[in-house]
Amino acid sequence: MVDCRSVWWGARIVAAGALTAACLVPGGGPLAAEDGFRRLAPGVLTVIPPFTDAADTAPRHDLLDVTVGHRDLAWQPRQAAVGTTFVALGADLEFPRDIWCLEFAFKPPRTIEVDIPAEGLKMRRKRIWYVVYRVRNVGGRRTAVADPDQPADRELEAFEASVRFRPQFVLETRQPLGRQEGAIAYRSYLDRLVPSALAAIRTREDPRQEFLDSSSIAAQDIPPGEARWGIATWEDIDPRITFFSIYVRGLTNALEWRQRPGARLGRDAVPGGHLEETLRALRLDFWRPGDDRNESDDRLHVGFMGMFERMALGGRLLDDLGRPALHRSNPAAGLERLGVAWSDLLDPVIEDDPAAPDWTRLGPLANVLGRLATEADPETRYEVAEQLFGDIGAGYLAELLEATQATRQDVAQTTKVLGQANLPADMLAGDPVVAVARLSAAIDPLTPADRNRLLDALLGPAGRRLDWLAREAAAARTVATVATLEVPPRRVLDGDARAALEAVRPAIENQADPDVRRNVLRGLFGPRGPDMYAAAVAVHEGIDHTWLFRYEE
Repeated sequence: MVDCRSVWWGARIVAAGALTAACLVPGGGPLAAEDGFRRLAPGVLTVIPPFTDAADTAPRHDLLDVTVGHRDLAWQPRQAAVGTTFVALGADLEFPRDIWCLEFAFKPPRTIEVDIPAEGLKMRRKRIWYVVYRVRNVGGRRTAVADPDQPADRELEAFEASVRFRPQFVLETRQPLGRQEGAIAYRSYLDRLVPSALAAIRTREDPRQEFLDSSSIAAQDIPPGEARWGIATWEDIDPRITFFSIYVRGLTNALEWRQRPGARLGRDAVPGGHLEETLRALRLDFWRPGDDRNESDDRLHVGFMGMFERMALGGRLLDDLGRPALHRSNPAAGLERLGVAWSDLLDPVIEDDPAAPDWTRLGPLANVLGRLATEADPETRYEVAEQLFGDIGAGYLAELLEATQATRQDVAQTTKVLGQANLPADMLAGDPVVAVARLSAAIDPLTPADRNRLLDALLGPAGRRLDWLAREAAAARTVATVATLEVPPRRVLDGDARAALEAVRPAIENQADPDVRRNVLRGLFGPRGPDMYAAAVAVHEGIDHTWLFRYEE
């Protein structure tokens, strides 16, 4: 995950309930090293101070409805200032806002077994994951003019106001489950209200303290200077998870405007319809003992800096290199047969958007299908498709091609759907393989939701096969890139996600040319690979930790 104007927050470790800060000193203080990780001592409270800056309190943006939507009205005046034209007045506008951010403190997550009401007036024993936290209203910041005679001189000014904390805690992981389970799965869990667990957790943590759940803590404002204690709980968490992150939303009203992917600006566009608002969320990384430990062990530990990126990248390798055995495919041979190199399948880099979309791109699939269309013999096409995607994938491609041919029979409906998406009416004409390749390239910039709506209307249920095939094309690129690095796949697949990344890391580091290394990382991990790899290897495991406050995607 690449962050949009991210801010790294330093952590303070304090005793529970105390206000005195202690330093995070490697090898000392309340932290102890274990298995290469830094772990908080039991009962300590980690305090993450709030942060606001001028970029949040006085963001500057172009009014794109004017500067882009009406750029045809731009002109060069001869007897007036350039900045007085209609289009020029929409550029670089300031949108001042009062920004608040709560101080957040937490104890390391734990698990507890409690009885939960079930059907038939019965109780069922269930393991609940939870985190104890505290939020404090320390005020906010706004950009103010320091001297009325010098309006350009700005400074951050503090203010006090009551704040309503509407929390959302999401526990997520991209950890692969293993080769037997197949593809790596993104799993996320929203915190749930478990009233029967609250009393048991309070008894364990501090019977004298009032703890609120996510609903109760949002019922009233928090006055300036006051704090609230809360508990976030999750149930039905996959017990195989060992590395995960918790995203805390609602701590701040800082937001950022972005142009919605695929949005088009013009005279007839709805004002502001091209924009989406993104809020900041705090990411906390954790790990827990693996399956070799006793399941009754409820310790969940704070992770090290770069842990999330290492697990995500290593998990991607395990997933991609494990697919050929799972799907009975041979993507390297299929690409070689088509004369396609891994460098031909690189996703485009969006230079102006550091938070480029994190979904499967269709460009590599469009390239593969374009080359596949050069094979005239239908049987040869199927053989190559089977090598690339396995027998299941070849069947999915056949479904997609049949749906394409069937869609062309309803000319009026096809023309209508394509026209609504601003696509040519003859997009699906000719060879079905070529048609699907053209369609894949054309809708690649769309978000998954917009893409699926278009495919559902155009191709019906078979349209959803496109994303599956695109994921296989991306995995084929990874397999081919690893082969180029001369790293035996078995070496990558023999360990967990951390070991998988370490298996390819020497070959990556041996790429002396920065441009070559960057392309190799894009080949292995997609367009975000270079930035995620840089974050993953920035520090050694266990040396220190910083907390990431990022804008949402």
